[in-house]
Amino acid sequence: MRKQILAVMVGLSVVLSGCSTQSTESMLQDVKKNTKEIKSGKIAMHMSTKIEKSGSSIEQYIDMNGDEKFDPLEASLKGKFSVNGKEIEGEDCYKDGVYYSRIGSQWIRKKAPADNENWFNFKEKSLNMKDEVLSLLDNKDNWDTSKDGDKITFKLKKTDELNAKIKEEYVKIFKYEKELFDIDYTVEYVYNKKTKKVEKLVYELNSKGKATSVLLTAKGTLEEVNKEVKIEVPEENKSAVGVKN
Repeated sequence: MRKQILAVMVGLSVVLSGCSTQSTESMLQDVKKNTKEIKSGKIAMHMSTKIEKSGSSIEQYIDMNGDEKFDPLEASLKGKFSVNGKEIEGEDCYKDGVYYSRIGSQWIRKKAPADNENWFNFKEKSLNMKDEVLSLLDNKDNWDTSKDGDKITFKLKKTDELNAKIKEEYVKIFKYEKELFDIDYTVEYVYNKKTKKVEKLVYELNSKGKATSVLLTAKGTLEEVNKEVKIEVPEENKSAVGVKN
């Protein structure tokens, strides 16, 4: 009888060991692998400058969201622009190397910039998809974690060392050569431990130049990871006014 009980206990321990909780290190490696394999998604991106002067401030911004796929870049985005204090609706479409843009009611058409120079290429502008930031996933001590059901959010900690790394990437991404200070950042990956897939990327950068009152902000999200994206150019876009780059 004792032998039978022992055999049952041994068998149960084997089963339970197979159902052990996934380690943080393993989840972070899944996040790293998944992120490198992202080909498309639903994006939202915001960029703004805010000039503070004489107790008042002037802000100019661009908010765009829609479907996008990478390599090569294709996108259909809609949003709003703020120019000289006025908010204007806009729309962008990238297809077959051609850039269609509407600000207000006027459509224009021109050769699209190189993918790595496009301001709304999430893969190029987000911190989450940069190799230097992805390498930080190799050390769990770089990340704070929070849980919501099956979803685990990994948020990059804020330390002097990590701040320096993010500043380096900021300069590379936006080619901002002037000295920066007061950099604040958010980098998050939302991971589903049931499906073992990344479900959302989040980034935000805030900074200002030294001895200047210009505040810079860039932020974005990507969801519906690897959704099927088919960009079709509307007929009215095809007759857009052509302009030189």
